[in-house]
Formats: sequence, C-alpha cells, structure tokens
Amino acid sequence: MGLRTEFSDFRLGRILSSSWRRGRNGSGIWVAVAAVATTFRVMRHLSKRKPRVEFQRELKPGESLRIDHVERGTDGRP
Repeated sequence: MGLRTEFSDFRLGRILSSSWRRGRNGSGIWVAVAAVATTFRVMRHLSKRKPRVEFQRELKPGESLRIDHVERGTDGRP
C-alpha cells in the first residue's frame, strides 16, 4: 500500500467522520456527503484483491515442499 493510498484513506476517513458529525447536528447535505463517503469506503473494501489459494495439501512429518517458478510462453502454457 503506497503513501498515496494511505493519504487517500486518511482524507476519506476524515471527510466521513466530520460529515457524520455535522449531519447529526441537523444538516441534510452533510448526511448525504456522509452516505456517499461511506459508499466509497465500502466499495473500496469490496474491490480489494483477495489472496487466492492455488494448491492446498497438509504435509506429513518428513515431507517437504518445493516451489518452482516456470516462465509462461506466449501461448499461456508453461
């Protein structure tokens, strides 16, 4: 996560908290801003890449694991 993303998260969080606070004081516009900021935060969370498990197997005592990287050809095959 880069500095730009962290700064963006900080700004979004700051806008979110201040807009909810102002909205609770009776301003409908700030409630709308808070709702939009909350939607952006939820969408950002849902669109993050999730780790993907390619292969899973339990190792028994004495077994080992070897990981190799095979370059793919232009046709997509190893």
